[in-house]
Amino acid sequence: MSSTTQHHRQNEECSADATNWCALGGEDLAILQGSGSTESISSGQTVFSQGEPVTSIVCLIEGTVAVHRSHGKEHSTLLRLLDSGGTLGLDSVFGSGIHSNSAVALTDCSICRISPNDLCGLMSKSPELIRKMLGRLAFDLQASDEARVNVVHLQVRARLAALLLALRDRHGSVDESGNLLIKLPLSRRDMASAIGTRPESLSRAIRALENDNVASFRGKRVLVQDLDDLLDEVEM
Repeated sequence: MSSTTQHHRQNEECSADATNWCALGGEDLAILQGSGSTESISSGQTVFSQGEPVTSIVCLIEGTVAVHRSHGKEHSTLLRLLDSGGTLGLDSVFGSGIHSNSAVALTDCSICRISPNDLCGLMSKSPELIRKMLGRLAFDLQASDEARVNVVHLQVRARLAALLLALRDRHGSVDESGNLLIKLPLSRRDMASAIGTRPESLSRAIRALENDNVASFRGKRVLVQDLDDLLDEVEM
């Protein structure tokens, strides 16, 4: 088994815990919710934009958000996707105070905005909150390192398989026949950006997976008949 696949299999529960620091219990949860403002964000709406001052930490209560970084006038790279329990803005508020990336809702979302001053006040009262935030930052760093290793060492086909495996946790379901169904929350262009390749290379990788009956792509739905076949792609 490759180290990449082993890491994915062994850390599913760890990653869920790391991205869910805002799901505190008891008094901590009440304090957190009472200090923030909750709002609904429609699909396609910008949560914050690159270059703006950080005015709040964003806790993603429900939905999926894409984090992009623009470079040049017409180019943008998808850095990561965040799902329910994820947190946006921690790196910037503890860094320059300016958002280094943009965040856009891929689905209808519910978010909670907390001011940096209120967050620091909560941190002084809750060691558990500090632990959860450090876990979030550590997880993001590990994910960034793994993505960099994948781009260097994995073929495009394997990188696509790894992306599908990552998406299945939040966006996958099993049909009556036992097939894995993944509803893609992002466009083909963003998928290519996420795995560090060009859209045409992504298209070739999709055709290759389909030709070998590993996965079937129909619009934004992917059908996988045998999960082991998808896992084997990352091991190759």
